[in-house]
Amino acid sequence: MTHHRRTRLAVLAAATVAVIAPAAIAGTAQARMIGGFEVGGAIEIEYDQAGGPALGEPTSPESDAAAGGKYQTFANNVAIYWHPDTNANTVAGQIRDKFAQLGNESGQLGYPVTRELPVAGGRFNHFQKGSIYWSVGTGAHQISGPIRDKWAALGWESSPLGFPLTDVSAAGKGDGQFTMFPTGAIYWSSKTGAHAVWGSIQADWIRAGAEGGRYGYPTSDEYDFQGGKAQDFQGGKITWKP
Repeated sequence: MTHHRRTRLAVLAAATVAVIAPAAIAGTAQARMIGGFEVGGAIEIEYDQAGGPALGEPTSPESDAAAGGKYQTFANNVAIYWHPDTNANTVAGQIRDKFAQLGNESGQLGYPVTRELPVAGGRFNHFQKGSIYWSVGTGAHQISGPIRDKWAALGWESSPLGFPLTDVSAAGKGDGQFTMFPTGAIYWSSKTGAHAVWGSIQADWIRAGAEGGRYGYPTSDEYDFQGGKAQDFQGGKITWKP
């Protein structure tokens, strides 16, 4: 297991511990005034730990959020969300913009389970039901479900695929889904599972109509084959040799 993967798993484990441990209540009588609004409780703790003044002054009071949660907004395109199942976590910048597009905590991702964290070349937040990753070259995109699991198994953004270029989106056949990356894609369907496709094999597959063509969805990842590479699809095998 690589150091990078161990580190990412440690982040998820720490988030899980935070969920299991009793979460601080969102607001307390000891809240302090910052600018024109009070900041208190778990949101205050997260504010201080996530950068304090760098987040800007609050632009709203602590307010009710979905399913018994709380949130508060701050000047530098920052929001802190709290829920008893997740504690308080910061969402900021283009990741916050994407989170808002997806419906915030009421949307498909639920509450954040980590604050925004750095990785080489970008940043990310993990949420209850997925993640949002951002880099300068790709922007911010959500990745979730079996496609996220496959990407994680390949090494996240340090894999050959890099950062996601699209959200998880509906594919053109059946119940399939896909996410595009700078060097390839991950496709999933309920019949085939999630598999990465890239390079010359992906190019041949696309020329044949991709998932809507004669090959259908990938049923394996790329593997070594007779001095080259091969990948299995619903409709057959595509091979490549140098």
